Amino acid sequence: MIEKVTVAGHIAIDHIFDIPYYPEKNHSIFIKSKEEYFGGGAANIAAGIAKLGCKSELVAAVDKNFEKSAYHNHLKRMGVELNVKKFDGEIAQAYIFNDDAHNQITYFYWGVSEDMRDAKVEEREVIHIAPSHPEFAYNMAGKAKFLAFEPGQDIPRYDKEKLSSIIEKTDILFCNIFELKKIERIVGMKREKLKKHMDLVVTEGEKGSVLHAGGKTKKIPSVEADVIDPTGAGDAYRAAFWAGLMHGMDMEESCKLGSIASSLVVGKKGAQTGLPDWGMLIKKYEILSKAEKI
Repeated sequence: MIEKVTVAGHIAIDHIFDIPYYPEKNHSIFIKSKEEYFGGGAANIAAGIAKLGCKSELVAAVDKNFEKSAYHNHLKRMGVELNVKKFDGEIAQAYIFNDDAHNQITYFYWGVSEDMRDAKVEEREVIHIAPSHPEFAYNMAGKAKFLAFEPGQDIPRYDKEKLSSIIEKTDILFCNIFELKKIERIVGMKREKLKKHMDLVVTEGEKGSVLHAGGKTKKIPSVEADVIDPTGAGDAYRAAFWAGLMHGMDMEESCKLGSIASSLVVGKKGAQTGLPDWGMLIKKYEILSKAEKI
């Protein structure tokens, strides 16, 4: 049984903008609304795990005044164990643009996350490497007894040597279908070969997700949702997946929990605003299972 998951990656502030549509190159568009939320992939996952009643540790870069911030207090209230590295500079910032059709484009400013390349890392039982500095991810991967890897939007920063080395150590790989194609191209391994070396969870948006584990492939359906903001859907999936395993469920059941958690998070604006607690999540799982919808 997994007792705690160490999540490594970004803590960030999300600036979420609503626009009617994306303009053509060299054109402009007005912004309908803008708001700030707590974010960063690793922080979202760690917060989600804690909200679901399980233990999480967060390893990430912060500015030197972070302990005085509302975000620090928020994570502590949620019960996230903080193992943050302090640097001079600004905490990472994400600029997220959602159009009326729920398409999303994100521009990410690394800030102090850039300084994690040389951060000292310690051995941990279970490590989930969310999007993060490739050098830091490489070092962190070598300290995991059990490793989950999710390169996400930071894939373009990896060279073949670093990415291949981490993949060799990975027990579970999380990615979406577009990221999988990039990984295949960089490391020179197709999905069929990757899934022989590790368990693989591939999300496919409205089509749901696919679990490759133990030589079997399981299709996990998506859950119908009223989408307000897609920010953090994948992070909620990962958090619920880990919580499922930590509560004694198998990988397929845990992926189904992930699908449900994603549907709940997108119903509110912000990556952490709609995170469910365990009672809410398991209740919806039981209802959907009985109706054979998950």
